[in-house]
Amino acid sequence: MTALPSTMSESPTIEQEVNSMIEDVKAKACGTYEACEAKVKQSPTKAVLIAVGTGYCLHRLPVRALLVSQVRLLAALAPPVLFVLGAAKLCGFLQKQARR
Repeated sequence: MTALPSTMSESPTIEQEVNSMIEDVKAKACGTYEACEAKVKQSPTKAVLIAVGTGYCLHRLPVRALLVSQVRLLAALAPPVLFVLGAAKLCGFLQKQARR
């Protein structure tokens, strides 16, 4: 674990902030898992029926086609977006050079 800041005026480092976020996510995930486990123990038949129904719906949906279409869209939009971002960076760089 990392050491806490020695004084109150020091701000936490990025590493400390990331570690605290990870701990929060772990705590929430454990709580959610335990709540889900308790519900399954209360009514296992209902849980199995929900799981079977969800599996059936996922099997019937064209998940692969949806993913492929999104990847194609992303591949089509990536070059123009990268060009615009590069042009914006170049414009900012040239403005900074002109100010000197």
